[in-house]
Amino acid sequence: MTVIRKIAYNTIFSAGARVIAVALSLFSLGIIARYLGKEGFGDYSLILSFLYVFNILADLGLYSLMTREISRPGADEKKIASNIFTLRIVALFVFLALAVTLVWVFPYTERVKLGVVIASFGYLFLSASQVLMGIFQKYLKIDKAGLADIAGRLVQLGLVMVFVYFKLGLFWLLISLNISCIANFVLNWVFAKKCVRFGLAFDFSFWKKIIKEAIPIAASIVLTLVYFKFDTIFLSLKFINRSSLNPMADVGVYNIAYKILEGLIFFPSMFVGLIMPILSRFAVSDKEQFKRVFQKTFDVLIIFIVPIVIGLLVLSLPIVVLVGGKDFADSASVLKILSIAVGLIFFGNLFGLSIIALNKQKTGAYIYLSGMVFNVITNLIFIPKYSYFGAAWTTVVTEFLVTILMFWLIYKNIKYFPSLGVVIKSFFAGLIMFLFLYFLKGQNLFLLIGGGTIIYFAFLYLIKGITKEEINLLIKE
Repeated sequence: MTVIRKIAYNTIFSAGARVIAVALSLFSLGIIARYLGKEGFGDYSLILSFLYVFNILADLGLYSLMTREISRPGADEKKIASNIFTLRIVALFVFLALAVTLVWVFPYTERVKLGVVIASFGYLFLSASQVLMGIFQKYLKIDKAGLADIAGRLVQLGLVMVFVYFKLGLFWLLISLNISCIANFVLNWVFAKKCVRFGLAFDFSFWKKIIKEAIPIAASIVLTLVYFKFDTIFLSLKFINRSSLNPMADVGVYNIAYKILEGLIFFPSMFVGLIMPILSRFAVSDKEQFKRVFQKTFDVLIIFIVPIVIGLLVLSLPIVVLVGGKDFADSASVLKILSIAVGLIFFGNLFGLSIIALNKQKTGAYIYLSGMVFNVITNLIFIPKYSYFGAAWTTVVTEFLVTILMFWLIYKNIKYFPSLGVVIKSFFAGLIMFLFLYFLKGQNLFLLIGGGTIIYFAFLYLIKGITKEEINLLIKE
């Protein structure tokens, strides 16, 4: 199987697996949201957001570095994978211990604080699984990670249904998350070992080298998470979210929309992750090939961005009601705003990993610093007045600022502006899809999603946004 066909297979299989995993996740989320209510779901979301911050701190940029390093010619895969995996585990213990210590300083209820302690065990295994994605991307085995993800989601869904049926409460729902993360990790470990025979390794001279290279990437990731998750923490604090009568309920409303966003942005991360080894190779050996791969990836992303954003804009209300129930109808307005951020995050994945491939992560860190400063200031200005609406618009504007600056950095280094032919054709096809959804939006949600998708891709094919030759190339190769 050629590289092109492997990428196509992994993209299609992983996209399908992700659709199933997201559906299972949203099903679980819907049961949890209905069971806990706005305020209880706010507690649940805050616990996960708080731990997510420390989980990202522990990443140290190691996931991206593993993908890049094992993709270089002549790389000692076992040494690289073993040491980076071990370093990630050590960092996890340090930062999760810090999380369960610092949470007692925050003005949260004892239920939230104990919840952080319980859920920290799940994040240990979740984060350990994430670093293994570098191996799957190098060997184009993302389908294995997709299977592990589905298995983990099934475990969680089954446990959530049992625990809710017996009304066991918030803590048992967090335990269901822990068990599902363990199941996911075990499967990822087994699959990854078939590609690279890695284990624990303590080559401290190698660690020093990796940490030195990881610092700019880690700084970028840390600065990104400030504006990706701190909005939830800001919303939860009464002295910041001053206009709200119930900040935890606001957290619940905001996070129903945000969970939908998180389910969707996996696709660009997965797809661009598959392309990154190729970008890393051509960034060193052949800039023209780098530009060609960059353009093709850009085109694929825009083809998927347009229908997703349009679908969220038109169908936000039935989507959030399906996920969280009628009590979370207020989340629809938040989802409409965040739908714009979805498109920007798609491009952000390509631009961010391209910067790493070009070894410009130090400059990239300054871009993320600018985004972080802008985001914190605007959140502190607008959340006190507009609560979750202020947080949502701040997210959109911050993503726009960071995306534009990243593109400027790439353009400065490769002197290439991507062709907009596919962009224009995708927008025309999207307009037809928008009209279909808008005038029939009272109909069944699943029929609208299916019909809108068919109309969009059919029209895109007719105007040669997707050509028969490209489809045949993937099939034949």
